[in-house]
Amino acid sequence: MAGTEFKVAEAAALLGVSDDTVRRWAADGRLTLREGEGGLKVIDGRELARVASESMVEADGSESFSVRNRMRGIVTAVKADGVMAQVDIQAGPFRLVSLISSEAVEDLGIEVGKAVVATAKATNVSVEIAT
Repeated sequence: MAGTEFKVAEAAALLGVSDDTVRRWAADGRLTLREGEGGLKVIDGRELARVASESMVEADGSESFSVRNRMRGIVTAVKADGVMAQVDIQAGPFRLVSLISSEAVEDLGIEVGKAVVATAKATNVSVEIAT
């Protein structure tokens, strides 16, 4: 199955950094950009998840989160064990962990490198696929 790919601007938004920062990281060898459709530079979702989980990314103010507690991010880890699964998400400078059913992970196609939207309410964080 082919992995998810993100354009530079999409990757930057998911990490909460500028497009220039993503390009700088590519120039420094921290991540690999390749030419995608139409000649646009893209990064593999699994590689983006690796970069997101390696270190806390500092927000540069280019992305603001809704007051309704919806945070767009990228899945950095999925640990399923029987009925339940742990989904780790890097949403800009925030690391979120959601405990959801393994069935939901499968039904939604949640995997490392997938863009998602985490919604927090009280002590619960729900996850949906970002569009």
